[in-house]
Amino acid sequence: MKLAYFLRADKEGKAMLFLLRTAFWLMIIVLLLPTDERQRSEVYGTAQAAVHDLATFCDRNPETCAKGKDAFGVLVQKAQFGARMLIDLVNGTKSAGEGEGGTGLQDPEQYPEQNSGTNFPYEPSRLGSDGSQDTLNPDDRDEAWGGPGT
Repeated sequence: MKLAYFLRADKEGKAMLFLLRTAFWLMIIVLLLPTDERQRSEVYGTAQAAVHDLATFCDRNPETCAKGKDAFGVLVQKAQFGARMLIDLVNGTKSAGEGEGGTGLQDPEQYPEQNSGTNFPYEPSRLGSDGSQDTLNPDDRDEAWGGPGT
């Protein structure tokens, strides 16, 4: 009996909190809306200037755009690799790191987009237990100094 009461109260509390948040954000939006023709033209002018600045960003900063494009390409490649790894895991086929020659690439016949001419300097690292990633030297393994009297 008491548990059902608390569960119902919890649902009602979440609904009330949602309504309060929605009312708050609607009030903020209404307060930010322009009230007369002059304010409306200022808002439109500012929005047009912002869109124009965004549209011409690459014309003004070609190096930054090229670096962003490369970074986005690496991000897309990693997302594709992760998706393939997940699909292979679900399907129970060989893992994504066990492609040809142990390079972390899949069969080029099965995934032709890897050989589409877009070569990136980075390749997702393999998750294998065959190679050690232990990079600590003996000095790193020594016990840390504990202060006087230890």
